[in-house]
Amino acid sequence: MATQYINTSTGSRYHYSSPFTVSGGTNRLLNYFSVKQLYYSNHEVGSDVLNTSSSFDNYIESSLSVSGSRKLDSNGSGIVFSIPRNLYGQNLEPNSIKISSTSTPYWNGGTITDDGEGNLKFGNDHVGNVIYSHGQLIITDYPYSFHFSHSQDPDIGFKSNLPIYTHTYNIKVSDYEFNHTLNSTGQKNSTVNEYSGSRYVVPSGQYTDNITGSAFQPYITTVGLYNDSDELIAVGKLAQPLPKPADTELTIQVKLDV
Repeated sequence: MATQYINTSTGSRYHYSSPFTVSGGTNRLLNYFSVKQLYYSNHEVGSDVLNTSSSFDNYIESSLSVSGSRKLDSNGSGIVFSIPRNLYGQNLEPNSIKISSTSTPYWNGGTITDDGEGNLKFGNDHVGNVIYSHGQLIITDYPYSFHFSHSQDPDIGFKSNLPIYTHTYNIKVSDYEFNHTLNSTGQKNSTVNEYSGSRYVVPSGQYTDNITGSAFQPYITTVGLYNDSDELIAVGKLAQPLPKPADTELTIQVKLDV
């Protein structure tokens, strides 16, 4: 997995950052109450106490009890960066978050990282939370978020988790099937026709003298996958030509990654 970066400038289509209380911020109330409801409603505001009796799911990103506590500023201060799903895939990779800025005095070239348990750290200081499964980076510490939003757009680095699904198809070829070559070079007296300016060979079905022996068997080089409408949807090439046996059944396994 390669580290990715996104443009967090105000004009970027990926930009979704807004101070909750700083003058000039956009969507402040929407951001604050959405974040509070989704990720902090089980915690006492201004405290790190977790309400274990609540039936709401606040998407705790760790099984460690110490990481089950979250603190949202009681004054409603903070900033949210929402990374698009098409960039992070299934989830942000833990221990891959890097938020850096050259702003001073609070940042001064420092970097915010995640601890792999859903916490954002600036050095030893806890400055926010990351929701890996939702692509949410939430800065909850007011001094950092203030300078973070008003002096210089930060660089955000992360690793995405994009699953690759493999479909396996077992193609069975009976002993009596495909025992003759369809290659026009193996047939004599073939004709050449033209259609719409294109030339194509019409096999004659008469094999050349050098392949008419009883020991000759064709080689399989290509496998085609068709849908229910007999439309060719995928073509696979074998690493090397495969002899087609005439007396045993053959199974070719095709793996398709999507």
